[in-house]
Amino acid sequence: MSIHGEVDRARGQVFGEVAGSRGGLPSGRPDGECRRDGRFTDLRAVRYQQHLYYDTDRHLGFLASLSRCRALPCDRREQALAETAQVLDAHGGGISMVLSSDLFLARVR
Repeated sequence: MSIHGEVDRARGQVFGEVAGSRGGLPSGRPDGECRRDGRFTDLRAVRYQQHLYYDTDRHLGFLASLSRCRALPCDRREQALAETAQVLDAHGGGISMVLSSDLFLARVR
């Protein structure tokens, strides 16, 4: 993995040895609800991860796209983004990010 902009290939990681096992995933995931429902079988959870490096500009663009940032009054939003840029630039000019996507599979009985 490179921390300077190269994206790792997405790797699937199966959680749990037993079908339907959460395998350490946080509670509240759909596999637990499906397991209790009884209409589903062969439950499986897979997490795909990408390790990315966002330079300051890319990270600010990401933050600016979030509704919690967009909902701020314009002056507060600009101040928050400017202060974030100062911190990132003072600590190497970017931030490592791990993007996770969870896939839950089940068969209908």
